[in-house]
Amino acid sequence: MRYLLVLSTDPLDAPPASDVLQRFTVDLIHAGVLLAGELLAGDGLLVELRTDGPCRIADAPTTAASACALWIVQTSDRAEAVEWARRLPLDRGRVEVRRIVGGAAAEA
Repeated sequence: MRYLLVLSTDPLDAPPASDVLQRFTVDLIHAGVLLAGELLAGDGLLVELRTDGPCRIADAPTTAASACALWIVQTSDRAEAVEWARRLPLDRGRVEVRRIVGGAAAEA
């Protein structure tokens, strides 16, 4: 099964050190579970589209938590994906684990 791991932190906190995230990514690669992984710009432009209203454009996310990295992993089950999320060596922030369903990769 494929899972999306999204790391979010408080916008007022310093982002996690890139070397910490790099080591985690290397661990995922060595385990053979990483399908994709990216760091997200904290200072990038946010474009929020709503199906029921106008588009909002801001200099940065205004939510309580700001996504700063993501990984897509292939694991045998949810428990394994959660275990990988727990291995992130962070002292603050949160990791959302979401199962990916459908798509071209799922059909293959």
